[in-house]
Amino acid sequence: MAEWSRETPWRQGHIVSQEAGKKLGLDEGGVVVIISHDCDLAALPNKEPEVELIVGRQVEKPDGNYTHAKTPRALHLEFRTSEGPVFVELAARNKIRVLKTALADEIPNPEFELDPGNRSILQRWLAARYRRSAFPDEFEKRLNESGASGRLSKILKPAGEHIRAIFFDVDQGEEVQRNGPDDTYTLSIVLLHTSQPNGDESEAVALKAKEEIESGFEDLFFKKKNRWTEIELQDCTVISDEALSYGQSLVLKEWRLEHLSLRDDPEQPMMEG
Repeated sequence: MAEWSRETPWRQGHIVSQEAGKKLGLDEGGVVVIISHDCDLAALPNKEPEVELIVGRQVEKPDGNYTHAKTPRALHLEFRTSEGPVFVELAARNKIRVLKTALADEIPNPEFELDPGNRSILQRWLAARYRRSAFPDEFEKRLNESGASGRLSKILKPAGEHIRAIFFDVDQGEEVQRNGPDDTYTLSIVLLHTSQPNGDESEAVALKAKEEIESGFEDLFFKKKNRWTEIELQDCTVISDEALSYGQSLVLKEWRLEHLSLRDDPEQPMMEG
């Protein structure tokens, strides 16, 4: 049996062959992806004895609501093969760990390749589960009880392939305790649309979503009393993913659609870039 060394061929995003998967006792037909970081893979077993994997499944075509790490529970990821692109669905619940010794004699499946862009998406998705933005409980309660959460979900779900992320700025980042419907939260929304491959189309989709969001917030929080109550939507801005500044990314909090509903069935997708 070979020993694990720092020169291991395994890297994050590599696929375990079907034969190796069988040896590990995994279900036949699954797509097993290495998700340990390269540094952890290079470490000797006495420091990092295990490799973290995730068992996915191949899908015919990607669902735009599960691309670009939009939800922390599921990801549709593109791999390159000699037959063309292949899409694999990964579910966070299907993570497993195996000893490095179990893979020391194996090599990655050469038929699958993850390009740098999709590897970055994989990394963001893995991190997203532990970096979900938190908003005030009262703010989320108002979104849910008013029906705004469902309205947002209905507006944004069809735009899944074009909108990479939705950001909220609540009360300009200040922690403010709000009491009663007349003590309103102020909200600014940024819709981040994709610039590639069809930037103009994505911008048009995002602009349409912007109009629907503005109309929806007015219906729910303004028109009943002809003034803002509970939540005041100050602006909704559309920005390309190439134009969002680093400073903006530090101030804004990403709003993931799984927060828009407490229901798990069906799971509500979240937006991420």
